[in-house]
Amino acid sequence: MKHYRQTFLLILGLAMQFSLPVTGQGRLTVEEAVNLALQKHPAVKASALAVRRNEQLLGAARNIPNPDLTFDSPSGVFYTVGVQQTFRFPTVYGRQYQQQQQQVALAQKEQAVTANDLRYRIHTIYAGIQSAEAYQRQWLAQDSVYAQISRAAQRSFDVGTIDKLALLYAQTQAAEVKNQVRAAAFQVSAQKKQLELLTGLSLSSSVLTPLVKLPSPAVDTFLIVQNPAVQAAQQWEAVTQKAIEVERANALPGFMVGYYNQGTREASLGLRWRAGISLPLWAGQYKSRINAAQTEQQMARQYTEVRKQTISLDLQKAQDDLLAAANSVTFYETVALDQADAIISTARRFFESGQTDYTNFLRTTNDAYAIKLRYLDALQNYNQAVIAIHYLTGTL
Repeated sequence: MKHYRQTFLLILGLAMQFSLPVTGQGRLTVEEAVNLALQKHPAVKASALAVRRNEQLLGAARNIPNPDLTFDSPSGVFYTVGVQQTFRFPTVYGRQYQQQQQQVALAQKEQAVTANDLRYRIHTIYAGIQSAEAYQRQWLAQDSVYAQISRAAQRSFDVGTIDKLALLYAQTQAAEVKNQVRAAAFQVSAQKKQLELLTGLSLSSSVLTPLVKLPSPAVDTFLIVQNPAVQAAQQWEAVTQKAIEVERANALPGFMVGYYNQGTREASLGLRWRAGISLPLWAGQYKSRINAAQTEQQMARQYTEVRKQTISLDLQKAQDDLLAAANSVTFYETVALDQADAIISTARRFFESGQTDYTNFLRTTNDAYAIKLRYLDALQNYNQAVIAIHYLTGTL
């Protein structure tokens, strides 16, 4: 009996470290994963194409109408060639070009939104894999101990030193831990598949950096203006402002100039030119378009306020989550983890000396390992809150 105790208690002492050595595989950092995703993700490529499209439209912003080329007989005696060109008021073209410049800037802001969302997703998945691997290492450490205990309990039962209840309890605990090992392995595999899909990289030959506590971010509510979604909403305001200026310019007179011989062939060159002006007599339609553009600007302003309010609420929640998780992490790191190790070592000493049986030993170590698992929960919540704050403040 003492020999069995010494065998799996030696394994227990090694398993208390609950960290597996990393082999000489390539290491993939979260920054590398983000860069790969930004290069390969179709949404990022689409947003870059949207920027290019709007830049290409700059050349069409000054959309002067095509000239009219005519060939007719104004006098009924001969045919002559004529040409006529119409123009909007000159400020229209300048305003349209400025509006298209703002459209380019809006596409760039939306590109930043897409990139920020993708960064957040990669960071979240990466942190999830780190946590899942930490859980897996913890359960593997328990599994190695509990498997030894289960086998030792079977041998003790065979020689009649423990009863059936103690054997069943040891076997049940070992089976439960082994089930958790399988569940943890599935969780790691599932999240790695997500990261592989986003980065286009096979993780079979790569390992991630281990789970660590991320630095606590400096939080300032004014940082929400750096959020790409807020900046995109503000840029939409700039676009609508230029739209108002374009509509106002459209309400100004237009011009026409042309060459057209309406007299005889002998008419002097000066008498063959024609010029005109288009009068914006139907003021109602221009006023309606200006009013509609102003209403759209008001909509844009309200949308910006909605974005700011939503992000402020999310940021406040992330701050609260960070504070709660930070307190838990501090408690576990300063108090609970040391106590868990003390519980395991004390239980081992009592069991080795014969002062406790299998059942009490397993219950005690279960409680200690549960503390370690709750610490991993708290650390995961803390890191996710840090990532959320960086995402919301545009500093990810």
